[in-house]
Amino acid sequence: MRVVLFFTFDISLELWAKTGLLHREVRIYQELIRRYNIEVQFITYGGESDKKWSEFLGDIQLLPVYTRMTKRQNKFLNILQSVLIPWFFRNELKKSDVLKTNQIWGGWVAVISKWVFNKPLIARCGYEFYDNLKKQNASRKFLIFAYLVSKLTYSQAGCIHVASIRNKRLVHEVFKIPHKRIDVRPNWIESKIFHQMNHKRSTNKVLFVGRLTTEKNLSMLIDALKVSDISVDVLGHGELYSEIKDQIKKNNVNVKFLKTIPNNKMAELYNHYAVYVMCSNYEGNPKTLLVAMSCGCAVVGTDVSGIREIIQHEKTGLLVSQDSEMLRDAILRLISSDKLCVSLGGAASRYILKHNSFNSALVSTPPSFYSA
Repeated sequence: MRVVLFFTFDISLELWAKTGLLHREVRIYQELIRRYNIEVQFITYGGESDKKWSEFLGDIQLLPVYTRMTKRQNKFLNILQSVLIPWFFRNELKKSDVLKTNQIWGGWVAVISKWVFNKPLIARCGYEFYDNLKKQNASRKFLIFAYLVSKLTYSQAGCIHVASIRNKRLVHEVFKIPHKRIDVRPNWIESKIFHQMNHKRSTNKVLFVGRLTTEKNLSMLIDALKVSDISVDVLGHGELYSEIKDQIKKNNVNVKFLKTIPNNKMAELYNHYAVYVMCSNYEGNPKTLLVAMSCGCAVVGTDVSGIREIIQHEKTGLLVSQDSEMLRDAILRLISSDKLCVSLGGAASRYILKHNSFNSALVSTPPSFYSA
């Protein structure tokens, strides 16, 4: 069986590598090839520079769009010409058995390929694209376009993979897709890599990993710690960096921004902290939270969609309302009790091993390929 994976529009293999996603995203396809002898092809929005990772991909065939088409300076023109991608890759697509999107944005290319070559389509929805844009207060025009792209992709897919029960409900209610075509596939964690280690964990600082955006709400954590001596280590970057730096200086909070860390060192990083904090305004099925739990951190999360579905309050972590004082109280409670940290961290690690393991993702994948 030959599977063609369509990357999210405008995402290249090079970008995956720069953002630390490459190893994780490729890993499951490499293992599917090894276990089930399938063939996999990646259609990426890269050029010749993507080919430097060809050896790392192993048996995965790389098909960068901009080795056959010219990338325009104008993003809108690139969207327009993307409808021609199926023509430029017609020889490979004719021989495919299953088409799959990596996310919903750019799904029109996979749908056109389905129509032209009469192939089954799986749509993957790691986060609900349209719902996220609404929460980000995107422009009305872009929201309409996003809705149409999502509706088109969902309606044409024989099977839809979503990361949470909430997203399944959204896809059903907003886009009128039957429940039987929507399959909940939570994000997976490779527990052999991300597990509890025998490290001395810091108890006077907390870890935050995430983009510096309104969604991730790092400003709430800074506000929570402005009258404490607890420090924060932050791994992430984004458009709010300057604004957050100003807030840190104004409130005299001890914050250290960590340099980018290779994926193979991330487990070690998490294991150096007793407490991990996620104070987002909303989430899908956050991988960083899953990783922190898998590594045995005691986690604190805001009681919002995407987080409350993962953290079981007082069992695998602590949930707090979107209130900086309550967040500070929860952090202080953990910082002051090694016993509670160890108890919650151990329970969190066991939860991930049971519900979000790499093996569970592999075992359930091949049937969906065949039934798409």
